[in-house]
Amino acid sequence: MKKNKIKKYKNILMICIFVDIWIILTYFIYPRIKADKPVLYLYPKTEMNVEVKFAKPELLTTTYPKYINSWNVKVLPNGDMYDQNGKYYYALYWEELSLNKYNFNEGFYVEKDNAIEFLEEKLSILGLNDKERNEFIMYWLPILEQNKKSLVYFETTESLQKENELIINPKPDSLLRIRMYVKKVNHKIEIKEQELPHFEREGFTAVEWGGIIY
Repeated sequence: MKKNKIKKYKNILMICIFVDIWIILTYFIYPRIKADKPVLYLYPKTEMNVEVKFAKPELLTTTYPKYINSWNVKVLPNGDMYDQNGKYYYALYWEELSLNKYNFNEGFYVEKDNAIEFLEEKLSILGLNDKERNEFIMYWLPILEQNKKSLVYFETTESLQKENELIINPKPDSLLRIRMYVKKVNHKIEIKEQELPHFEREGFTAVEWGGIIY
């Protein structure tokens, strides 16, 4: 009887140790950060049915329309989408958890007064069209203006595909994914300027933008 109690206490102790390690890893060493307002636009050359999936759907926290194993939509060349019930969407929306934590060893220093000019210029270089830029700026401009002084970094398609691959069928000819990292600072900081890749649209094109606030 005494040996069974000792064994039981050992098991409880091991479980407690495991939980403590998990908490430390999750919240202190590898904290998960929420990626805000990613939206996905689809532009096929002709009307087509498109399936959109994530390699790691467990990272999703909010989706619209509701993500159940995948999104399945009929898409027109102008980007209009319709679900199986004929309901209209102009984009697919989600928020997700991210393990990526950027240290801002390169990027941009942005002040409130030049935030609009900065966003218009950099988003054009990255490849967003007029509508996409407008919607991006409407969401993120208030954050940059409220910060007054910010560090900004743009993560793009290749690394985002490694973190949580976006699987689209039929496969787009061109895929652009953008995540902007924003960190409020109290004074001007000299930072190595990030070189931004330029995106060219060819054929069936998929475009995503979102961001993370530190």
